[in-house]
Amino acid sequence: MTLYLGGYGATVLTVRESGPGLTVQSTVECPANPTYLALSPDRRFLYASHELEEGLLSAFALDAGGIPRLLGSRPSGGALPCHLSVHPSGRFVLTAHWGSGELAVHPVAGDGSLGEACHVVPTGKAAAHMIRCDPTGQWVLAVHLGLGTVTTYRLDLGNGELAAHAVASLPPTSGPRHLAFDPVVAGRMYIVNELHSTLTAAAFDAGTGALTPAETISTLPADAGVTNHPSAVVASPDGRFVYVANRFHDSVAVFAAVPRLRLLATYPCGGDFPRDAALTPDGARLYVANERSGAVVGFAVDPADGSLTPSGAPLALPGAACVLPAGG
Repeated sequence: MTLYLGGYGATVLTVRESGPGLTVQSTVECPANPTYLALSPDRRFLYASHELEEGLLSAFALDAGGIPRLLGSRPSGGALPCHLSVHPSGRFVLTAHWGSGELAVHPVAGDGSLGEACHVVPTGKAAAHMIRCDPTGQWVLAVHLGLGTVTTYRLDLGNGELAAHAVASLPPTSGPRHLAFDPVVAGRMYIVNELHSTLTAAAFDAGTGALTPAETISTLPADAGVTNHPSAVVASPDGRFVYVANRFHDSVAVFAAVPRLRLLATYPCGGDFPRDAALTPDGARLYVANERSGAVVGFAVDPADGSLTPSGAPLALPGAACVLPAGG
C-alpha cells in the first residue's frame, strides 16, 4: 500500500506500509505547505494545494513505482487554498480557498501539468473548505464553512466554467467543513460541521443536484467537556461506519451509519490535533495526520464493529496535514 503525505513544510512524502508500520520511500521538494493532496483518476499524477497567502497548486508525475516528480506549479486563484480534487474526467483540478473564499478550476494538460485557472468563482466570503464531485461525476459540490452552505454546481467540460445550480443551508453557525458519500447507498452522504462539532446525514439527488440535510448528532460523547473542532470525515467501504477526526478532543469518533447515525465510541488519535484521516481502500486500516504533534498514526479497523486499535509506530512528519492512501 502506497500513501502520500503532505503538511506544513516543503516536501511531499511517499510512504509504504511495512508490516504494521510505514516506511518512507521518497521525499520530493516542492513549494511550501502542500497541505492537501489529490490523485488523478488514472493514478498517473498527483496534485497538491499549497496553503500560502498567494496560493499555489503543484502537479507531480508518478513513475511506475508511484514515486512523484514535480512537473511545476501554478497560482491557485486565491489565498490559502485548503482543498483540491480532480474531476473524474481527469481534465480539471478543482480548488477551494480558505483565506479568500474563491473556487477555482484549472485545466490539466496531457502530460498532467496544470494550465492557468480557466474559471475563478468568488463566493463573497472567506472559508470555502472543500470542493469535489458527487459519485456520478455529474455535479460539483462546494462546502463553505463561512457561508454555512453546500452548493451544487455544474461544470462545463468544454470551457471549465462552474455554474451554480442549488444551495443547501446547514444549521446557522454550524460551520460545514467536509463531506463524504456513502459508498454503498446511492445519495446518502455525511457532512462534518466544524463549529458545532456535529455530523449531519444528508440525501443527495443525483437527478436534480439537490442536497437535503437530515439528522445531526454530536461527534463527542456527552461528558467530553471540551470545545472541539472536527476535521475529516470518511465512510467505510461497506457503508456501515463513519469516522470523524476530532481536534482538541484529540480522538477519532466512530459512528454506526445504519439504520441511523449513532456514535459508537471515540478513540485517542495517537497525537495532537488530528487534521486529516483516511481509510485504506479495503477499509482495513485508518491513518490519522496529527498536525501539532507531527505524526501520522495507523490503526487497525475491526470489520465487525468498526473499532480502532493502534498499529505500528507513528511516522514523524512535522505539521502533518494530509494522508492520501493510493492503493498498490
